Amino acid sequence: MARKAEKPLERIGGKKRLSVTELKFMEVIWAHPEGISSEEIYQRFPQARGTKSTILYNISEKGYVENRQEGLHHIYTPLVTRLEYEQALICQELEKSFGSSSFERLVAAFCGKESLTEKQKEKVRELMDEIEEEI
Repeated sequence: MARKAEKPLERIGGKKRLSVTELKFMEVIWAHPEGISSEEIYQRFPQARGTKSTILYNISEKGYVENRQEGLHHIYTPLVTRLEYEQALICQELEKSFGSSSFERLVAAFCGKESLTEKQKEKVRELMDEIEEEI
């Protein structure tokens, strides 16, 4: 039976979702926002060198990292933050579960309602603005 193709993560430009192994590599790259060499990454994982190169290539092709060569090594710098990736995953799951990634719709569903009144929506927006100001 063929696997159903996953929807791209719209919130981050339609990028494909990372595999479990790719995500582990990205966690190392995210820990080094200034960039990390391929050699440093290779030292952290048990796979064969060719396998690690392929994983890094796939991450690069998906648009999650910038890859530049310095001498014999490649330097990988994240183009998408961990937070942006996690937010994209959450929005996709909300869309799949509730038919919308709208925070207002999520609040309504959480409260057992189909939708919020205009006054309730305004209160939710004010709360979201207040939280954003604190960040």
